Amino acid sequence: MKNKLKDFYFEKENMIKKAIKISTLVLIIIAIITLVVIYFNEQKFRKWVDINILRKDVKTSDVSSIDLDTNKNNQIYCYGSNICILNDKNLKIYNSSGQEATNISIDINSAIFDSNGNYLAMAEKNGQNICTIFDKTFLWKQHLDGEILQISMNPNGYVAVVTTDTTYKSIITLLDQNGKIVLKNYLSSARVTDVTISYDNKYIAFSELDTSSALIQSTIKIISVDKALENPEEAIIYTYTADASKMILNINYQEKGFLTCVFNNTIEAIMQNNVENKLNIEKNITFVSSDLKEDIVYIREEDTGIFNSKSSVNIINTSNNHKNVYNIEEVIKEMYTYKDIVGINVGTEMYFINTKGMLIKKYTSKQEITNVLLSDNLAIIIYKDRIHIIEL
Repeated sequence: MKNKLKDFYFEKENMIKKAIKISTLVLIIIAIITLVVIYFNEQKFRKWVDINILRKDVKTSDVSSIDLDTNKNNQIYCYGSNICILNDKNLKIYNSSGQEATNISIDINSAIFDSNGNYLAMAEKNGQNICTIFDKTFLWKQHLDGEILQISMNPNGYVAVVTTDTTYKSIITLLDQNGKIVLKNYLSSARVTDVTISYDNKYIAFSELDTSSALIQSTIKIISVDKALENPEEAIIYTYTADASKMILNINYQEKGFLTCVFNNTIEAIMQNNVENKLNIEKNITFVSSDLKEDIVYIREEDTGIFNSKSSVNIINTSNNHKNVYNIEEVIKEMYTYKDIVGINVGTEMYFINTKGMLIKKYTSKQEITNVLLSDNLAIIIYKDRIHIIEL
């Protein structure tokens, strides 16, 4: 009888212990779910967690750096996970820790840069030489006729180059990832202001600005690469002439095929020859950009008092118009964008957020921030005598 009673109490005690464990586990799971829901829906709580728990706040003493020779004309750029410095026709490439990885002799003095992923393109401004690099490996170089005005690179290493000569006002040349010239399009009277290549290499879009008359006329045209190879005269498959009140600023092909067009008063998107207005740029909108993979972004400034203002970073998906917002209790001085990253400069602090409206990292400097570059994995802050490297 005593043994049975003992077994009964032992079994009951085990059941109570199991119930306590299960209850504790359930409470922990509920608490975690609750915290996650609050984190994603309450920005003030999320900011506190980002800074105090997830330690997304970094200072100058926490990041790697590269010292600069102030006696040289340092031309600085970043791409992929690399930082490069060009001077005296020598390109030094550094890794994300600030260590020199390699240096390459480049026949370029004053460079125009563009990049996409691990691809880097460099061209002589108003010159004729252009070359590309993949990660830390030199790929190819080309010598083009005319003066190089602009370059644009897509994720596959294709490069569009805008040149000019004595006969044609603009010549658009497309080179593939091996440096082979795919096509040339000659424009005798149009001044090209921007150019971009689609992600699938099938289309080149360019913008023109006609200032010859009293009314400024902006035009966007799309070239089919296949048609250009078959019959150059039928290469332009679509032309969009904007209203006379619109001045084109820049264009960008996004990953899902949208051609985004930033005007002085609107942002519009072209898809399959249809134009959709994405944003009317109002007076309290201080910065806009469509230089992202799938989104457009704008900064709206709001007065909260006589001497106080706050800003909202509004990120709109180009495909479905879904909007994410990140609020900052300060006036934003500058905005930088690249693929899925938005950099916000408020003076001595930088906020790096993704297109979901989530903080990636906050950087605090001891001095005013004026020069910032972004790549897939890095942000670099350029000072007179050094570069600070922030891994994103």
